[in-house]
Amino acid sequence: MRETLTISFSSKTINTRVARAVIRSFLSHKGIFDEEIWDTELGVNEAITNIIRHTYKGDQTKYIIMTLVWDYTQRKIEIMLRDFGDQVDPEIIKPKTPSSDKEGGFGLYLINRIFDSVKLKNRDNGNLLILTKTYAQSGDEN
Repeated sequence: MRETLTISFSSKTINTRVARAVIRSFLSHKGIFDEEIWDTELGVNEAITNIIRHTYKGDQTKYIIMTLVWDYTQRKIEIMLRDFGDQVDPEIIKPKTPSSDKEGGFGLYLINRIFDSVKLKNRDNGNLLILTKTYAQSGDEN
């Protein structure tokens, strides 16, 4: 069985709070440890911030579509972030250790550490980032 939620929001940095709140609410009754929910929020926050900064180059008139898909059987979430900015080379998201002599890059490192799978696909007029994570059972599911 699967559960899906989709929201669309403008590319304003303040909306990372909205995305985090939606993720917390979506995952809060699925028996997931709070630390894992927080990590998921952090990873999505970094991904959205990168979209706004790099793909949209700070343009706040654009929008992002976030789709959450929960698989009850596998205890797995798939988070899809669709943007409509410049296409990004999928190689850029490959896991790398951040360099202390270079500014930036730590967000991608965190995203790759938090999620089991990170895929970037080019789409007409933009990109689709797919973040996947499987969770352990905490026993608090209701």
